[in-house]
Amino acid sequence: MNLKRLISYIIWVCCIAIISSCNDSMESSIPSVRFNLSYSLSHFPTITTPGQFVMVDKNINGLPVGYAGLILGKSVFFSEPNDNNYVCYDAACPVEAQRGIAVKFIEGEPGKAVCPTCETVYDLNNNGFPTGVGKEYLKRYKVVVNGTTIIVQN
Repeated sequence: MNLKRLISYIIWVCCIAIISSCNDSMESSIPSVRFNLSYSLSHFPTITTPGQFVMVDKNINGLPVGYAGLILGKSVFFSEPNDNNYVCYDAACPVEAQRGIAVKFIEGEPGKAVCPTCETVYDLNNNGFPTGVGKEYLKRYKVVVNGTTIIVQN
């Protein structure tokens, strides 16, 4: 009877350990930097069209934003009902994780960006999904639209 109880206890402890070790949040390889970006949507008229993105290096005060700049745009997919589907990613490639290595838009392929060093391609319409050597998505920031003002902060 004691052995049965011990085995049950060990199984129970193992199950609890496995369940508590599961975590959906993943720490990005891109360091967290503080910034504040606030612009009128009229400043970036192209991003009001789904599938269009722009690179932003500085805020309205000339201060750097993001780790290697930002990619701001409007996804062709809605993530939630009534979502404004604006998205913002750090332009830093998660594989390289260096401030000086930013992804670039792919000419003729809207909604795609590529790292010039590791050549991982990121789908900006699909949460920054990587294709290639990179397995980590682009770092994403929360976007708030207040009237005609788009706000990104970290």
